Amino acid sequence: MQKFWERMKILLHSPTVVDLAKVLGVKRSTLSSWIHADRRPPMHVLLRLSQLTGLGLEELEFGYTKGYREDEDVCERPKDRKQEILSLIEQFDERELDFIWCFLTSYKNCIATDREKKVYQ
Repeated sequence: MQKFWERMKILLHSPTVVDLAKVLGVKRSTLSSWIHADRRPPMHVLLRLSQLTGLGLEELEFGYTKGYREDEDVCERPKDRKQEILSLIEQFDERELDFIWCFLTSYKNCIATDREKKVYQ
């Protein structure tokens, strides 16, 4: 199985640590420490990776989408995914709901920030 950072280099077409650090907006030394320790970056960097690659966090981590077969119709996935998420939310306790709320808020802020950057570029 390919390591996480090897997949990121391939997905982002970034052959060097310097290139990848630039794309992610982090210091080269920070990225190097993550790579050498095979550690995942903080959530805001994972969200940036997700946005840059168009892949979900699970796909970034494992290289595939859990629960979907290749022959499934792509247009049905968002509706199914939304139902899956809503069904899971129903099962969460208060602590888990707080975590999900923090995650979604952070994600939404990252998207808004990226949109603002594009407007000014």
